[in-house]
Amino acid sequence: MTSTSARANNNPVKVPDALAAFIPLSDYETPPTPTKDAMTRVLTRAREILRRKPDTPMITDDRLRRSTLERLDEIASPPACGPLVAELAASLADWLGEPPPEGGRRLIVMPPGDRNQVMAAWAKQQGHEILEPPARRDVIGANAYDLPVIEDGRAPLVIAALEDWFVRDLHGLALVRALLSRIDGLKRPVIVACNSWAWQYLVRAVQADAYLPAPQIFQPFDALRLRRWLSEIAEYDGPGSVRFRDAQSGDDIMNAGQDDTPHEVLQSLAARSRGIPWVAWRLWRRSLRRQVEVDNDDSAEADAPHTPIEPAANEPAGDSERSRADQTLWVIALEEFLLPDTDHALTLLLLQALLIHGQLPLDLLTRTVPEPGATRLLPALRTAGIVEQRDNGDLVCAPAAYPSVRSGLTAAGFPIASV
Repeated sequence: MTSTSARANNNPVKVPDALAAFIPLSDYETPPTPTKDAMTRVLTRAREILRRKPDTPMITDDRLRRSTLERLDEIASPPACGPLVAELAASLADWLGEPPPEGGRRLIVMPPGDRNQVMAAWAKQQGHEILEPPARRDVIGANAYDLPVIEDGRAPLVIAALEDWFVRDLHGLALVRALLSRIDGLKRPVIVACNSWAWQYLVRAVQADAYLPAPQIFQPFDALRLRRWLSEIAEYDGPGSVRFRDAQSGDDIMNAGQDDTPHEVLQSLAARSRGIPWVAWRLWRRSLRRQVEVDNDDSAEADAPHTPIEPAANEPAGDSERSRADQTLWVIALEEFLLPDTDHALTLLLLQALLIHGQLPLDLLTRTVPEPGATRLLPALRTAGIVEQRDNGDLVCAPAAYPSVRSGLTAAGFPIASV
């Protein structure tokens, strides 16, 4: 089925030193969990059992509160895709050179939660044609006759989200089969992006790997990459600088240790996020706190200087500028997401469907789960912060909860995506 050119030219490419080339999906390695972090989890569980008092943190929880959404958007601002658009452009530049490869194929796999649509952003930046998918509800019952016109030629064609072309339903796969067959017959270069869970499903359901080459993915964001990226995000437009300090130890998290070793908080963040930048960014963002005054607590004031992130409404302009000159955000322990205990199997079926499809309206989500009453569990998942509802009403798995969801699916024996 697959032409020779579709499999050719899939070797690693050279990109500028500042950027990391995309790699084969099979080479992706999740950053390791720091030994101390693993031990801390064990000790935390032991303390809970023995009801022992934990170590005193540098700054207590009652003196910290979440930063406002607007302030966090300045200091840890979207988009949460990091340098991936630039890295994708650099990785594909040689392959899309002059003349472009005739009938060549590239497959880029992305973990779930890519709300910034890296592939679409890159395609628009480069001026490439994007094949727009039909409305999700129109996929049900569609077939080859419903494919949009796809003309041959020399210009690259981009399919930015292959998961938008099917629904896990008895009548929801004919369109994606027809699309893959049409791609296989094209003589123009085609770049396909697909959610990793959707790709894992399509390989099993429609043998998608017979039509497309081995997938590629960005290099994982280890602690070094996260430190570089999060530091760049913090350098927002405006006066002053921002320091990120560990609420437990008081350490400046962005300071390099011996041999340029990143702080253990960043190592833990890289491991917990599985090297996925948008997961890391959301976990990081949820862990940021700003210090607040505590009434009648002089001793606490002595422990840590008060460094408010936001000036008071009646603060003079000069004081405001000085307070912004050296601002501190405290980083607490990364948030753990716990799956609801009730109807665990049905909960996991719902979450698996959302990971495969990226996002679904409620009526289509119901069609993808064999148990008719499964959606009754959605309110508990939304309350737990595991499922979110988009502005258009579609339901999605919260990116920050992805590591916990993946662990739950793994423990239950579900088929698991590579990343």
